[in-house]
Amino acid sequence: MNTHSEAPSRPLGKAVSPSDVARLREIVGDARVVALGEGGHNITEFYGLRDRLFRYLVRECGFTGLVLESGFAEGLGVDAWVHGGPGRVQDVSRTGITYRFGECEPMRRQLRWMRRHNTTGEGTVSFYGMDLPGSSTSPLSAVRACLDRLPAQPGDAALLALSDLGERSRAAVRYAAMDSAERGRLLDGLQRLAHRARLHGSGVLAQCGASLEAFAAELAGSTPPELPYPREEFMARSVRWVLEREARVVVSAHNSHVRRTPFHGRPTLGSLLSPPLGADLVVVGMTYGSGPEVRFTQRSPRPFDCDVTLGRRVLVPASVESRLEHLAPRAALLAPCDAPPGFFDGVQGTLAGGGLDPVDDFPATYDALLHFRRVSRTPGAFERTRAEFADARSAQHEETSR
Repeated sequence: MNTHSEAPSRPLGKAVSPSDVARLREIVGDARVVALGEGGHNITEFYGLRDRLFRYLVRECGFTGLVLESGFAEGLGVDAWVHGGPGRVQDVSRTGITYRFGECEPMRRQLRWMRRHNTTGEGTVSFYGMDLPGSSTSPLSAVRACLDRLPAQPGDAALLALSDLGERSRAAVRYAAMDSAERGRLLDGLQRLAHRARLHGSGVLAQCGASLEAFAAELAGSTPPELPYPREEFMARSVRWVLEREARVVVSAHNSHVRRTPFHGRPTLGSLLSPPLGADLVVVGMTYGSGPEVRFTQRSPRPFDCDVTLGRRVLVPASVESRLEHLAPRAALLAPCDAPPGFFDGVQGTLAGGGLDPVDDFPATYDALLHFRRVSRTPGAFERTRAEFADARSAQHEETSR
């Protein structure tokens, strides 16, 4: 356990102490994959720590890739940019990083550093998305990536048009409004295109095709409760695909994905990677004690039909964050093997996104926890989220008015 004499609100992402760095390096060891989780998205301090940790691992430990919870097909353009391709970072991060994670300065700062690093001659770093296309609601980017790499066939233009469902929230509304025949044509077309990609190509083409198979399986919604979601399986496949090309990588996603143990009974990205990688996988979760928290109140079963409000995080006694907050002296970095006696006794879960993530065995789930006492949201993130959900309600009204 690491302790500090600074004020408890000191952001670890802005001033990682030498002892923190040394302890993190000790935890990472010779692992090829550092899976860095976060207890909530769009947190400024989480972005900052990921950026600083990645820079350190590149410079000091030979890491060569950053893999994000973002669309695989979209990430191809980001990787081209960090290797010197044309365009503005604002445009590249907005279109090439899904879930709107790229629409903030901390993400752009990280991409700019990667691009500069690739011009120094000290080595190269690459960017990868590992997720389904279109923020998991639209297949268009992966369809286009496949068609760009395959010989043309009759029906390609029709599939491309059918796949153009719009931006994330509108795509979900558009798909929900399709009749069964139109849905069938879309899903059948995606499966056929994925099959062509598998038969005629390898590398990027085959991986884009695999993303369409997983996308179609997610839309089908028939995964048995004990099995991983297709999205989780595809992210694990993506990391393995990247490891065929890179020496050592940082994988960044929500805590609920990177954790080694199942989430609500379903295998996760981390639990799928853990058996084949063994000691080559290190999982570090990030948590926080106080700060703003986005809350979603479902209005109806329709997609994106939620009230979105911004409140303050309130810890519950059963959360590991509550234990971390009350540790004396103040703790920033905790490796479960170094936890004080009884630290994990009676802890049932850890907070994330306003709810409880059940974790029965923290030492089995995380190799380390990085805790921030106080965090802030990236500027504009909440406003963008609320506007997106309002736009989805407008799209729903437009669909019902047709």
